[in-house]
Amino acid sequence: MSTPYFEKIDKEINFSDVLSWPKSPDRTAHGSGREAYADEIIQEALSLTPPDSSMFSYEMSDILDKYKSFKLGNAILYENDPIPELIKNLHYVNLYFEDETFPPSQWKGGSKVSHKRIHDICASPEVFINGISFKDMCQRGLGNCGFVSSIGVISVHPQGHNLLFSSIYPCVFNPYGVYSVRIIDGNRIGYVLIDDLFPTVGFSSMLNSNEFWYLIIEKAISKISGGYGKLGGGKEGYFGIESTANTSISDANKDDVWKSKFINIFQHEQHATYQGTGSKNKYITKGHAFAVIDAQEWNGIRLVRLHNPWNNSNPGYQGPYSPGSKEWDNIPKDIQESVFQVNRWDGYTFWMPYDLYVSELPKISDTHLSAKIPETLKEIANTSIIQG
Repeated sequence: MSTPYFEKIDKEINFSDVLSWPKSPDRTAHGSGREAYADEIIQEALSLTPPDSSMFSYEMSDILDKYKSFKLGNAILYENDPIPELIKNLHYVNLYFEDETFPPSQWKGGSKVSHKRIHDICASPEVFINGISFKDMCQRGLGNCGFVSSIGVISVHPQGHNLLFSSIYPCVFNPYGVYSVRIIDGNRIGYVLIDDLFPTVGFSSMLNSNEFWYLIIEKAISKISGGYGKLGGGKEGYFGIESTANTSISDANKDDVWKSKFINIFQHEQHATYQGTGSKNKYITKGHAFAVIDAQEWNGIRLVRLHNPWNNSNPGYQGPYSPGSKEWDNIPKDIQESVFQVNRWDGYTFWMPYDLYVSELPKISDTHLSAKIPETLKEIANTSIIQG
């Protein structure tokens, strides 16, 4: 067994076919799920071009005040998702939403950050293009490798994929520029609002320049955290996934850890995780986080598959079993394809020997569904239902 093929299952999302949207049972329970977007006014609104002028969120306070809220970190979260009502009202006044509670001046240490609306960044903006994948986004100018890796891990995690995929609504381009992101805080669900004003300074980028789901996620967690400069690993709990403590690996216990941890995490459970390197690495980038997405063994050859959030296969690793290296001659072609899936994510991941993994990242943890996740979300936190 290996990591699931979510990309082959995710359906194409269409704004007028709301049943093609990822199922969000928490929103549906309060009348703000995908069915609400079949409303004639909302459908008309989503089909239009963006307006020319904006409305600050405080000007919509009469609407937002009707929704119970709570504070999490530096952001206000709403117990029910107000987006459908906001879209209708923004459509009525023909203004797009601007979030003055998280302006560009708060994005990174009070410094001026260049920015644009998403329709000025993308030629044909779409929230999702072919679902979600860890290779959709690239770390750039922020020191947030742990955060990017953790979001990538959730995207390929059988228990986390649907939770992340359904966290953004609307999940199609909204000309009025307001989105909600579902946040899980223990056993409590809340919705944080953001506008679609994004940095243009190389904080992050998308593999497809018209896709922007990760930019929404990144901005929402930045708002909660108090700025883009405060992003890091450990935020996966906001999407219902928890990480276990690290198990240290040494030459003395590496065989036992492979059998007790790696085989269970990556083959039996099909989980994924992420780890950071130290300051004395020889083969991969030091002081950097990587997603760890698979581990396989054949004929005594143990390999671990990693993804660099810089989003290509080579930086920091040119060692044995790197892409195209002579060591692959030790493994028959059919085994390369069936066991190690060498053509999957070609150019975006790399395999390295387990012994080198132990020397470079001498630890492993697991990521799993939080035991506190609300009951309403458990039906989508599995591999059998991607859209529902």
